[in-house]
Amino acid sequence: MDIVKWTTAQITTGALQPGKKFHSENTLCKIFDVSRQTVRRALEELEQTGYVTRIKGSGTYISEKQPSAPYKPIVKYPLSKTVGIITTYLDSYIFPSIIQGIETILTDNGFTVQLTSTKNLIEGELRALQMMSENNLDGLIIWPTKSGLPCMNQHLYQTLYQKGFPLVFVDSFYAECPGTYVALDDEGAGKAAIAHLLEMGHREIAGLFPHSDQQGYLRYKGYVKAFTDLGLPIREEHIHWYSKENVEELLHSPRLWETLSSCTASFCFNDSLALMLIDLLRQKDIRVPEDFSIVGVDNTLMAKMGGLTSVIHPAESLGASVAKLLISMINGEEGQNILFPAELVIRDSVKRIEVEQFIQK
Repeated sequence: MDIVKWTTAQITTGALQPGKKFHSENTLCKIFDVSRQTVRRALEELEQTGYVTRIKGSGTYISEKQPSAPYKPIVKYPLSKTVGIITTYLDSYIFPSIIQGIETILTDNGFTVQLTSTKNLIEGELRALQMMSENNLDGLIIWPTKSGLPCMNQHLYQTLYQKGFPLVFVDSFYAECPGTYVALDDEGAGKAAIAHLLEMGHREIAGLFPHSDQQGYLRYKGYVKAFTDLGLPIREEHIHWYSKENVEELLHSPRLWETLSSCTASFCFNDSLALMLIDLLRQKDIRVPEDFSIVGVDNTLMAKMGGLTSVIHPAESLGASVAKLLISMINGEEGQNILFPAELVIRDSVKRIEVEQFIQK
């Protein structure tokens, strides 16, 4: 049941604290778009398993003492031994490495794969979910589409949860959906990148983040935390938000270059953006790192070849963890979120500075 799975997940992660009042029946009806009868059945199950306590005339509260055994979904047999994968892209950047990691584990365990792409379109995700839900699958692996925006296909995810369908998100998650996910510690990635730049003497640091991805907000959060941990001020004018559809527009905007002219370094959301920025800087006879320093994320082959300092994305290892997690959930085990720690690889794109240095407009 969706409400039960969501509630137990929220309690497990600490989002719902023992002793705190739980949502009312009316609120749960609205959140999950279900009948009051469905809500009451869920609350009864949660109370019977020890997760909540209902007090007549007062409401429902998170139990002070939680059950020692976690809530587990029902295993459904027979299995089809087929898993669906919904990705935003198929043939670019780090996606092939992640998918390779997923497919290797699934194949080794006797599963076949059905693969489709949303092209990072909400309508594409809708079609993919509808198609996959009609197939006889044991579970789904999904890259969220525009995870930083409200989930417009939440009703489809709710239907899957209500059926007890095993589902794992890759790289990110939807704030409105209680799904299990495997991802890089994106906040840690942002913090590691900025901490290195600060250690190298930089204080005026531009930040370039996508506004439609949850990863962008988390890496921005890490950017901010690195500054505040040292008691340093944040300059909001140094932050630029963009969508993946208008990256070129961002890179050629006068406002960005005005920002860069007052900075000594930039943290880019990923290596792809960082390398594009490096090319444009070189066209303007601005050298990296002599005149300007840059850090990216993903540690791609191009980053290695170009000497770019970058945070490692575990890619194939992350994909393998996704597949192992999904298989365990298919077998009835509880899904637990997995975050890979951020690790910075230092190369030649950051210069230590002792005094303020600015690139020319």
